[in-house]
Amino acid sequence: MVAARSRTGVPGVRGAVSGQAPGRAVNAPALHRLAVRWAEIAPVPDPTLAARLATLLRRLAATLAAEPFWSMAARDIGADLLPSGLCGPPADVALAAEEILPATLRLLRESGPAVLDPGGPDAGDRMVAALDELATGFTGALRDRAVAEQVDLLTSTLRAQAGVQRALALSESHYRTVYTQGAVGIGIVSLEGFVLDLNPALRTMFGITGRLDQPRPVTDFVHPDDVADVVDRFKRLHRGEPDVMRMELRFVRPDGLVLFTDVVASLVRNESGSPAHLIAVIEDQSERTRLRLRLQRASHHDQLTQLPNRSLTEQWVQRAFEAGGPERVGVCSLDVDGLTRVNDGLGHQVGDQVLLAVAARLQMAAGEHLVTRTGGDEFAVLIAEPDGVDGVCRIADRILEAFATPFLVGGHTLTVTASIGVAAAPTAVACPEELMRAADVALNWAKSRGGARRVVFDPERDAGESARFALLTGMPGAIDRGEFRLVYQPLVGLGEDARMRGVEALVRWQHPVQGLLGPGRFIELAERSGTIVPLGRWILHTACEQAAAWHGELGDDAPFVSVNVSPVQLVEPDFVCVVTSVLRATGLPARLLQLEITEQAVLGDESAALEALLALRASGVRLALDDFGTGYSSLVWLRRLPVHALKIDGSFIDGLRHADPDTVDSAIVGSLVGMAHALGLEVTAEWVETDLQAERLAALGCDVGQGRWFGDAGPAECVPDLLRRSIAS
Repeated sequence: MVAARSRTGVPGVRGAVSGQAPGRAVNAPALHRLAVRWAEIAPVPDPTLAARLATLLRRLAATLAAEPFWSMAARDIGADLLPSGLCGPPADVALAAEEILPATLRLLRESGPAVLDPGGPDAGDRMVAALDELATGFTGALRDRAVAEQVDLLTSTLRAQAGVQRALALSESHYRTVYTQGAVGIGIVSLEGFVLDLNPALRTMFGITGRLDQPRPVTDFVHPDDVADVVDRFKRLHRGEPDVMRMELRFVRPDGLVLFTDVVASLVRNESGSPAHLIAVIEDQSERTRLRLRLQRASHHDQLTQLPNRSLTEQWVQRAFEAGGPERVGVCSLDVDGLTRVNDGLGHQVGDQVLLAVAARLQMAAGEHLVTRTGGDEFAVLIAEPDGVDGVCRIADRILEAFATPFLVGGHTLTVTASIGVAAAPTAVACPEELMRAADVALNWAKSRGGARRVVFDPERDAGESARFALLTGMPGAIDRGEFRLVYQPLVGLGEDARMRGVEALVRWQHPVQGLLGPGRFIELAERSGTIVPLGRWILHTACEQAAAWHGELGDDAPFVSVNVSPVQLVEPDFVCVVTSVLRATGLPARLLQLEITEQAVLGDESAALEALLALRASGVRLALDDFGTGYSSLVWLRRLPVHALKIDGSFIDGLRHADPDTVDSAIVGSLVGMAHALGLEVTAEWVETDLQAERLAALGCDVGQGRWFGDAGPAECVPDLLRRSIAS
């Protein structure tokens, strides 16, 4: 039922438009410029008009930013636009409707968002809704003015008359102009509720040919759903409470077409002041109302599949968590795998047909549950009162089964799969935002595992990934706050010369919340995000600065410092310049810096990596190949690298720690050592934890050892003493 339009009974409207909610501040100069452009629409120049229009723009900006947003508040702005002077003095109704209003809407639609939008994901929807209501208020004010003039004329003409025929006789010229030639419909109703006469415009509107052959009840014309409201309002008008009433009503034509109308009903009194009859002025708003309904549907439904869109999805979930909603809610968040390949290979037209076919199968598989389209190739199935997570999983499995049959689209047989994220929650303790996020997170997990599967949201896994994300976002600031620090692990000669040759600089993060973190917790994150570049520069500069201090204290006996270089750093265009600049700034001789790279670093961008390594070797910097034996490890490939040393991965060393050594590991280590020495490379063994390991590695020809047997990584202050003790021994 269409309720009568009213500005009362809407909680929070005044508060919503009285002040702007937090958001983007309105740019005053830009708002003034927009008001000046708006004033240029006026048919008559007015130097003060821009200031009045600026006030209306500020009210519109406040309406757009208000929380909660109430688009109906813009109707008052539209109504106040009429007396602002924009339409000229006095307002020409035809000019205002045909020229002023369209030009105003076009200006505000094109230039308004840059000045008035408060920002946020629904800013565009707010602007569309507000301009729609502004137009409603403006046309309503125009209509009220025209109707008021017509009603005043009719009332003054008919008040002194006992009936319609007498009114026609006494004021033929006025009546002919307003009643017989007016563009709006006018009906005359008796106090008993019978329609006595309809003017030509109203007969045309109602689809009636010729005059009424006899009075007919008003209820014969009114939509059944509005009859009770009309009867109540008719009684109030009859009692004069009030004399004029405005409402929105639906009428039904004889051919069944429903009319959406604005009605102004007035009580006409006779010379003695007693009620005589009613005059109803009716304007057909059907086209505009249907357009508004279509726009409203378009704003909540996907145009291709006609499924509810993401906006309606979020509304459904929000309502499900309100009082009186279901006890549990489940969501299947779905992504169509490989749709991009279909679009690229067969065209977007075929891709759209695939989406239509997917939507149809989803609705069949989901049964009574709501299916929505939330993005380009993303859908959701919303389940009220599921049988726990298992119940949601059963629906997800039905969907996967439905996708098992190939799609026949545009003459092509296509196999299309889906990734599904499953989440369910009790509405009493959860919130809608977390439920939707959980389903989306589970969907990403399903896609990361190759798709064509469902994955249930796991809070523990999510907590771990959230912690990793927190580390990632906090890493850039941690460098500036000085939360990273270096420790140094000895590199000691094996065999007769057991002196400490150098130290490897290892980074630690003293996290303010999670405590001391090793590189395994954050280096991979830093490489994926690019933060490894500034972090690597800090490590390089700090290590070189410390090594230069040792050189100043120990002279030629000072150890070299070995620094790990990420594959991301190595291919940076200015990496060589960064290294040489750090050496100059710290005063460290190039021979006392060793850079450790991995095979993967070179294989990623071989030409760029080899160019950088050759330049670094030419500058005098030592180069070591780290984790050797776990990657390509080809002799032909290794001889191309300009490195000084290689470090055998600790996984091969571990088998040498037991009383009965692993013969395979012994053979591998011996082979790697022989290959390295044949190329003139020094060999370092990692993970040396026992005296027995050290002896066996020395016997196999390893040159340097690193591991707990020689000492854990420690602060820089301990290095000089360790060096002196190693020399003395």
